[in-house]
Amino acid sequence: MTTEIHAHAVLNLLKEQPMTRAELEDVLVAEYGADARFHTCKLDGLDLDSLLAFFFKREKVIQEGDKIMTNLERVCSH
Repeated sequence: MTTEIHAHAVLNLLKEQPMTRAELEDVLVAEYGADARFHTCKLDGLDLDSLLAFFFKREKVIQEGDKIMTNLERVCSH
């Protein structure tokens, strides 16, 4: 059974602690399992690569060096 996690859970993790992509994947696999999928208000069934592509395209995350972090100016509050 695949676990569906709202994208805000990932944004909240990156808000608390900027991480490399590998670190983020390790945390998400440990918390939700390797088959976890993510959803937003409009999209569902995203794997981590698709979710991160969506976040970068919408500027919801930014990268400084090798760390990914939440762009607080672009995150909705629901």
